[in-house]
Amino acid sequence: MTGLRVAVVGGGIGGATAALALGRLGVDVAVYERRASVPPVGSGLGLAANGRRVLAELGLGTALDATGAPIGTMRLLRADGTEVAHYDTGRLLGMRRADLVRIVLDGLGPGVVHQGRDCVAVVADTERPVVRFVDGSSTWADVVVVADGLRSRCAGAVATPPALRPSGTSALRGFVDGRGLPDHLSTGQNAWLGPDRHLLSYPVDRHGTLNFAAFVPRPAGSADEWSFRVDAQTVRDAYAGWDPDTRAILARATEVYRYDLADRDPFAPWVRAGVVLLGDAAHPMLPHMGQGANQAIEDGAVLAALLDGAGGSADVTERLAAYEATRRPRTDRIQEQSRRNGERFSGARDLTSGGDRGPTQDLSWVYGYDAGAAGRAAAAGLRTS
Repeated sequence: MTGLRVAVVGGGIGGATAALALGRLGVDVAVYERRASVPPVGSGLGLAANGRRVLAELGLGTALDATGAPIGTMRLLRADGTEVAHYDTGRLLGMRRADLVRIVLDGLGPGVVHQGRDCVAVVADTERPVVRFVDGSSTWADVVVVADGLRSRCAGAVATPPALRPSGTSALRGFVDGRGLPDHLSTGQNAWLGPDRHLLSYPVDRHGTLNFAAFVPRPAGSADEWSFRVDAQTVRDAYAGWDPDTRAILARATEVYRYDLADRDPFAPWVRAGVVLLGDAAHPMLPHMGQGANQAIEDGAVLAALLDGAGGSADVTERLAAYEATRRPRTDRIQEQSRRNGERFSGARDLTSGGDRGPTQDLSWVYGYDAGAAGRAAAAGLRTS
């Protein structure tokens, strides 16, 4: 379609990646983000090889490497510090989520991102889909990409997502200064596993900052507020008596936020009348494979490859259907595996058994995936069918 116009609702990692990939292909794309700026607080994440591959192809490799912390190893330990396993992380890059968002947004040209534009609805039952904003204004596009997260307000234009499925777990997250800690804490990824809770830590920048994520049972009767600040002593109390290394990290915590974790069961469709779901709006997953952001990045790459050279509304419809068909089997599998890992890491299963139930399982199917190539193959398949 000559002059294809795409609107992206949500300027997070997935939406920004989709916009950047489309823009590199010459597509007229605009991003509408409700926040006025990237929030300075937030969590860390692991940019895995499958996500980094996409962003490197988009020209962001140097910026990523200059900002994130390379993590070569992962240790699994019991609560008392006894090591259970030690293995390769597959070229993991620890980063602050906010830093990753900024790097991707900075790759977009001027005028692409419209911040402070709070989208309240997308309307699909029109000649072209329409995006409506809280101030009463609206805009249209040939394709609207809904990338506004777990609690999407716009996914209903495509489908009625299943109810949120609370995991019964909260994540207490924060950053600490890791300088002066032993090398195995300041440079590697470590996970301490105990009955009904576990603690993860890893570096997120080149300045010694560590991210920690402490997974604990969600307090009974607590309100579903998603994210809010708590007293830092809360996380220290939750791991009292654990390995001295955990206490050394948590003793440095000053600003801690609680996230009540939830996902949704896989659902369909993701596509309707020029509107397409991406990232957590399509497949929210628990963090126990570290793949939420990476899967959103993959979505953006596959979607852009399929929209490259789209030639008319019927062609766009076919290409969006191919995006869903390409992505859903993979994200369904990762959603399920993330749930199972959460059970395992909280002591529900034996961590020393290996195989599918243990830490030595083969994850090459996760990290070795080339989203750009998958999207181009799907597009080529449409051209030859």
